[in-house]
Amino acid sequence: MRYLVVLLLGLFTCYSAVAQNQAKGDRSGKDEKTYVLVANKINTDFNYELLDDFEENFSGLIKQNNSRELIFNPINGKYHYYKFIATYKAKGFSPDPANVKPDQTFHNILIIKTDDYQKIVDGYHFVLEWSEKPLSYPLFRVNATGLTLQDGLSLKPLNLKRVMDDTDFDSDGKIKLSGR
Repeated sequence: MRYLVVLLLGLFTCYSAVAQNQAKGDRSGKDEKTYVLVANKINTDFNYELLDDFEENFSGLIKQNNSRELIFNPINGKYHYYKFIATYKAKGFSPDPANVKPDQTFHNILIIKTDDYQKIVDGYHFVLEWSEKPLSYPLFRVNATGLTLQDGLSLKPLNLKRVMDDTDFDSDGKIKLSGR
């Protein structure tokens, strides 16, 4: 039984790493993700009640066939809320290499809250179509301080860390605040 558990953990670890790499798309620089502003609200805050227990709440929304994006919607508060979406094509994941899924459309969600001076206070990143359920979802949180939200800001300086295990977010993209 112990060997079966070790084998399953080994497979899960490989599955997780391969799936995350496959969801990242082309790393050659030609296909950099652009995070386009889709919502901008004032006098709001993050719904930490849902975000703090993300795994449970996200799984629950999937089971109830509700929109998984509800977790990322703002509630009343004192901050400026920004929601960005990056849409891109990447290979889907299949544990069977002979059965690799064709290119699929993925959506990355980035939510950021700022103070009145556009200083980033907090933020989260998530790949909406993540297929690793229900074992673990790659929710990343902003760990940078003192950054100002601005058009063209790269994700790298946000210092995104996975909430579950503090691993680094190793993809990049640019924030687009306007239609320019």
